[in-house]
Amino acid sequence: MDWLEEVNKEEEKFDQIFSFNEYMEIFERNPSRELRTSSMYLKDMFDFYGKDEDGSFSLFRKNHPNSPPVAGQKRAQEKIYQNLVNFNEEGFNNKFILLVGPNGSSKTSLVKKIMRTAEEYSHTDSGALYTFSWIFPIDTYVKGSLGLSSKQVDKHLQSFAHLEDSEISAILVSELKDHPLLLIPLRTRQKLIDKLLADEPEKLESIQLSYLYNGDLSKRNRLIFDALLKNYKGSFEDVLKHIRVERFNIDKRYSVAASTIEPQLHVDAKLQQITMDKRLASLPPSLQSLNLFSMNGEVILANRGILEFSDLLKRPLDTFKYLLMTMETKTINLQGILTELDIFFIGSSNEVHFNAFKQHPDFSSFKGRFSFLRVPYLLNYEDEKNIYLDQVANVRDKTKFEPHSLETLCLWSVMTRMRHPQSKNYQDKRLGEIAEKLTPLEKSLLIADNLVPEYLSQEEQQILRPGVEAICSEFENDQMYEGKFGISPREVKQFIYELSLLHEHITFIEVLDYLKEVSEKKSEHEFLNIGAQGDYHNSKKFLYLVEQHFLNQFDIELRDSLRLVDNRSYEDYISKYVLHINALIKGEKIKNPVIGKFEDPDKYFIKEFESNIHLKEDPETFRSHILSKLGAFSLDNPGKEIVYSEVLDTITKQLKESFRNEQRKIIQNVGKNLVYYLSEINSDDEEPKKSGLSDEGRAEIEVILEQLHTNHGYTKRGAINCLKHLLKKRYDTAQ
Repeated sequence: MDWLEEVNKEEEKFDQIFSFNEYMEIFERNPSRELRTSSMYLKDMFDFYGKDEDGSFSLFRKNHPNSPPVAGQKRAQEKIYQNLVNFNEEGFNNKFILLVGPNGSSKTSLVKKIMRTAEEYSHTDSGALYTFSWIFPIDTYVKGSLGLSSKQVDKHLQSFAHLEDSEISAILVSELKDHPLLLIPLRTRQKLIDKLLADEPEKLESIQLSYLYNGDLSKRNRLIFDALLKNYKGSFEDVLKHIRVERFNIDKRYSVAASTIEPQLHVDAKLQQITMDKRLASLPPSLQSLNLFSMNGEVILANRGILEFSDLLKRPLDTFKYLLMTMETKTINLQGILTELDIFFIGSSNEVHFNAFKQHPDFSSFKGRFSFLRVPYLLNYEDEKNIYLDQVANVRDKTKFEPHSLETLCLWSVMTRMRHPQSKNYQDKRLGEIAEKLTPLEKSLLIADNLVPEYLSQEEQQILRPGVEAICSEFENDQMYEGKFGISPREVKQFIYELSLLHEHITFIEVLDYLKEVSEKKSEHEFLNIGAQGDYHNSKKFLYLVEQHFLNQFDIELRDSLRLVDNRSYEDYISKYVLHINALIKGEKIKNPVIGKFEDPDKYFIKEFESNIHLKEDPETFRSHILSKLGAFSLDNPGKEIVYSEVLDTITKQLKESFRNEQRKIIQNVGKNLVYYLSEINSDDEEPKKSGLSDEGRAEIEVILEQLHTNHGYTKRGAINCLKHLLKKRYDTAQ
């Protein structure tokens, strides 16, 4: 069984135990790695997995069981990471990170992804973690001052760490997963760290602030240590014989350095006396006389890792007041036992509970110990789409989501979450003026695809493109921030489910029809009751804008299928026109690149060009204006190559429009042929119904449908539905 051998090898790799001396060798080889607090560890984990091309942290894109990749939320990722950086500088986790946002905004998903990746990271060499247990052998190995007898049998045994279970009488684990380095006396430990990190002053400075430099063992481990030291008459070496250093892996399922506290009321941490436990009767008498307690609860289990408080503010405030002292002192007080913690605290809350929390008299006390991070609904429809891909894939056998259908739903969704840009909010007033012109659709396409409206001048486009970040963050610090309202991903998932029950083929048309019904249900969706600001907060206008956008997309795909794409290069076409009018005005000849001879400017070509742009002004005046505009651009941009289609963008638009008009008649004829074609294929007769459709016309329709399938992914039915809708809306043909 090859799989069994493979599993055994994998388990052997991580099921590692060491004596204390063996661990110290590991420590001295890589002291900075072994001296990490939980925040340092998590920061290193973020760095270990790195960033994607778009600047997002790669760990959030990982696909784990029951934890799919997190879509978007780049800002929230960055803020979590920045808090980790700040904690490192402080030497400990001095703030509770509270993710605040509307229901369904991925708050829990972010935390889950950090936990699951931490599990994965702890299995790597870079993410190795160690703690220790106390090992007490049977009397074959030790007799003496531990209270068993007066004779030591084996003087040469250096450690009990590697004894077999049959040779061990008792094991006491470190429930807080105490770091092995805490076994070294404080002053000696500090000198050792100072020496090993002498060449890394910045790292040393940070570690000198941490509990690993200044802290001590937990209460139980300190009692055991001191009792053994006393019995061994001060022999530190003999005490360390009882230490077994063990590698542990973070595991959320079994609450190993990763735990979640649900909003239900219960005790987060508690004590239980263990020295009277019959299972521990084999402890040496000197230890049985101690009042040893076992700590348990989520806070204890999460030490040296991550503790999540799910929906923290659903709990009565008194149940988490202890966090104030914990964040300030790094300790928790359990019935008089002060216990030092090393935990990355993170939690979540929805907007309703957070707003109520801010009105509480004790809020000011918590404010300084909390770092509030907003997690809004997404504004990038491409990121939004990634949330639903798995759901769409799961219904693929019974329902076909045609091209643009999911994008339609996502584009409408992000538009419900947006506010109208206000020029007064921008430092760059010119950018503010341009942003204020944007429709919700234009703003959405700018954020997701960096597409700028064609109606803007070249100068305005150059201002807008680098201003996307400013537009995205305009309302970031506003009480009514973008993504606080609007449709939630949970509701969108329900929409997808309902659409899959209603239709076997879902085009953008079916999606729009469904959303029209949703837009009428103002009592069910709060965002529908927000007063309209122009096109913003106007659901019906959203539907119109989205419909026009995807009609444009399908129109392009149809033209491609008809091979009506514009094969001309507008850049080449315009540059040739400029060349010829420049030569005409100056009375010069132009070299023919084919035959190599100089010829007169082509007046026929010039007139054809001007006819295509429907020139109405005096041709000579127009030509002089064009050359003057190009000359001015060269003066303002010395050394910069002229891109004619951009500098003369108005002419480019006119040429495109002219070309589209040429194609209009062709597409209208397609509409006529489609009527006949549909009458044939929809006939109930056994024999195909004869229509007025020619063989050539029938072949054309079939080629279009095949091209839409092959090149763009439509089914035949989906292509026909979209084609009918386009012809009806754009080409005055009733289908």
